[in-house]
Amino acid sequence: MSPKKKILFRKKKSAMLKFISKRIELQWIALLVLLAISIYIILTQAQLANEQSAAFLYKNFARFFSQYPWFGKGIMVIVLLSQILLLQCYFKKNEFTAKTSLLPTCYYLSILLLTKSLIIISPLFFTLLFFLATISGNYTVSSGKLKNNVFWIGVLIALGTCFDISSIILLVLVIATLFINQYSRTKETGILLFGFFLVYFYFFAYYFFTNNLNEWILTFNQIQILGIVTNAHIFARTGILISLIILGVLYLFFILKFKMASESKVMIQRKSIITFNTCSLLMIICLFISGSAYPNILGYLFVSVAVYLSMLAPEKSPFLANELITIATLLVLWL
Repeated sequence: MSPKKKILFRKKKSAMLKFISKRIELQWIALLVLLAISIYIILTQAQLANEQSAAFLYKNFARFFSQYPWFGKGIMVIVLLSQILLLQCYFKKNEFTAKTSLLPTCYYLSILLLTKSLIIISPLFFTLLFFLATISGNYTVSSGKLKNNVFWIGVLIALGTCFDISSIILLVLVIATLFINQYSRTKETGILLFGFFLVYFYFFAYYFFTNNLNEWILTFNQIQILGIVTNAHIFARTGILISLIILGVLYLFFILKFKMASESKVMIQRKSIITFNTCSLLMIICLFISGSAYPNILGYLFVSVAVYLSMLAPEKSPFLANELITIATLLVLWL
């Protein structure tokens, strides 16, 4: 085979994902179909996970859902729509790809459907909303605006911990983001913590003045963490162990690949990728501190995986490498 034919052959083999990444109309069709299926599943099949050790706002929502299931499902749909909107805005703002792409939301919805995460709604479904709201915040504005932004982000993170205690890692995530983008922001870190504790002060005051303080404190005693340890016997299964190893290798591959790719980019894009890689690494900690069991805990990685796959799609690759990596990632999550 001549050199020209070899080059043409390679281009044809690696064209599938690149073709989809260039055709925004195909992405819109895929997005609308996936979104319609997702909303249909929520409205017809969604149930809440039985999380007796969950945080108090999740328990309150569970009680509300049992009394008003259609209102509860409506809230779930709003949460899902907010997630994909924030995900799309975050991806576009950071310019992870040269062209406008709807692939992040397409991958994200596909992963939710494959893993049946829209049938059994666990606390981490809300954590992903607060995670997306946190990373979508603007940390490169002037000092005055930054103080205001981190205050409200601290409030959001506090609300997130009221649904899922694992959201506490978002505080570390924001502090790391501040130092990556602003070198040193001690005052902003203090304001972040002030906004966080202010929410708990208000809850404390509310339960105190309504004579329900002991009941509220009791909910914290019921919270359990390290669910992955209590269900460690699951990892004795060969199939699950192999899937986790493959997922771990793929996740590390994504982080290292785009870390190296960022070296050739301008400073702003380089910081964006470094920040996102840091966020992705920190979300792994949630797997260990969460009270949820396997496979639900893998949900903490869904946003990161969706973004990485979207960044991978428009890149050139020989022998369908990107397609194979994408299929392998989705298959491992499905299993």
